Amino acid sequence: MALGLFPLFSPMVFAIVVLILGFITPGYSHVNYTISRLAIEQYGWIQSINFIQLAIGLYFTGTWLTNLIHDGTSVKVIKTIFMICALFLVIAAFVPTDPIENVPLDFTLLSPTGLVHVSLVVIFLMLSPLGIVELTRVLGKETRFARLVPYTLIAGFTALTGSIVWFAFYFLGIYLEYRGIFQKAIAIPVLIWLILINLAIMKPHK
Repeated sequence: MALGLFPLFSPMVFAIVVLILGFITPGYSHVNYTISRLAIEQYGWIQSINFIQLAIGLYFTGTWLTNLIHDGTSVKVIKTIFMICALFLVIAAFVPTDPIENVPLDFTLLSPTGLVHVSLVVIFLMLSPLGIVELTRVLGKETRFARLVPYTLIAGFTALTGSIVWFAFYFLGIYLEYRGIFQKAIAIPVLIWLILINLAIMKPHK
């Protein structure tokens, strides 16, 4: 039973840990600094574990979602999407960001690990449109999940658009002092979506 509830509570735990760590970490600002920045601060090991627990939650969500889908092609799509997302979170836990202050993002200033971290985020954003469209297609074919299609599209493309704007502002040096809170606002709809999809998975289907 506890394992069955883990994917449901995983995004909640992630948000709570980020919130608390942000307040107790010396020098950290929720408004100014990103979530990844927590992983290189005083309690960075806690945030690294937090990334990993969310990755595990995503893996179980994808696994149990595929157990409820009978179309073979759709199962492969779901497994691929959730595995990639989980993998990126694990990498974020072990490949830290750079402690960049309020200066425009410049790839020449990044360390090797920082470059890998940022590059993976860019690659993830490039793959996101395909993942969002395929996910909504698969969910729309299942009665149990069809009602989540509108929110999946809205949350997915809102997060994608917000991330593109976030990176544009970062490169141009616009509103750098607000990049942390902007990023967290982008993440909230996605975490809510994870909770909703897990509730739909757990709900008895007639």
